[in-house]
Amino acid sequence: MSINKQIKRIVCTGGPCAGKSTFMSRAEEIFQERGYKVMIVHETATELITGGISPAPDNMGMYEFQKYAIGLQLRKEELYEMAANQINANNVLIFYDRGILDDKGYVSPDEFTELLSQFDITEEEARNKYDMVIHMVTAAKGAEEAYTLSNNAARYEGIEEARHVDDTILESWKDHPNRIIIGNDYDFETKIRKSIQAIFTYLGEEKPIEVFKKYLIEVDPQLINNLKSINASETRIFQHYLKSQSGTERRIRKKEKNGNTLYYYSEATMLTPSTRIKKDRIISSGQYGDYSSEVDPNLHVIDKKRYSFYYNGLFFKLDIFDFDTSKALLGVQVPDNKEKISLPDFIHIIKDVSDILNYKNYYLAKIQKF
Repeated sequence: MSINKQIKRIVCTGGPCAGKSTFMSRAEEIFQERGYKVMIVHETATELITGGISPAPDNMGMYEFQKYAIGLQLRKEELYEMAANQINANNVLIFYDRGILDDKGYVSPDEFTELLSQFDITEEEARNKYDMVIHMVTAAKGAEEAYTLSNNAARYEGIEEARHVDDTILESWKDHPNRIIIGNDYDFETKIRKSIQAIFTYLGEEKPIEVFKKYLIEVDPQLINNLKSINASETRIFQHYLKSQSGTERRIRKKEKNGNTLYYYSEATMLTPSTRIKKDRIISSGQYGDYSSEVDPNLHVIDKKRYSFYYNGLFFKLDIFDFDTSKALLGVQVPDNKEKISLPDFIHIIKDVSDILNYKNYYLAKIQKF
């Protein structure tokens, strides 16, 4: 392992329907674009339940189920740790969809201690395996209108039980020295952003900037070489829009980078003409294939190359679309709309399109032109 390698292990936890899947999907995309290698360890209990191993009394009961859950979690963590040390990346973030101490709330304290002893680990050792804990409070506490069982096949808890589970998880992780609790005092998008910002703060980096400007630019023959000279990272993105009801936008994305392929599902619902709630989650290649059967035939695939880079302290995304490679869209995060933006001298701006609807990806999928 390189002496400069930094591996950070972050648990995302909380009661059912808290936004964990959307958070990890966004975190993966954001931190990858900023040069981190991101690894996701999916929720062990869900893997077991959807695979046929259930805590139901007519299956094996909760105590025996937790034995399988803890055993599999420890093994997964061991393998991800080995991989994190082996891969060629200096900055690695491992996100855990729940950690070992989440299991504590489903059995008695004595049973939990006994279970851990079977794997030769103490509760303190289990807690100290993770550098940071993000606790996202269940929607059943303060955002009841958003609580649903529909987005997780293994979820069965009603609102009261979801509150109880959230309480037990809060208690289980109370002694972790770096736990952040993200409640429901604001809208869902703000909840996700605050969770992301907490990680930036922990890593000692600047928090993401909220305002995003977008420009239509010219693509000249030297643009790609210039981007490579400033170490811009390149990602190929395929984006399909799915059939959906009015007021809802559904899409799937495939992202290819450095020989790796990642898949995402997103769903955005308009609450008001200017406000929407967006939920994302990471999906498997099989799920991506299943969703492909729902592609809206009236919309074209968005096929683009994205170049991400820092310049003069600002973070840029430059998208070149396959339907017109003579132009591109340049996005940049700025402190506020009044900020004067220092663009690279090799970028030739045509116009500011930040507030023009026809330059959003959904409309480009309709018209396929700038």
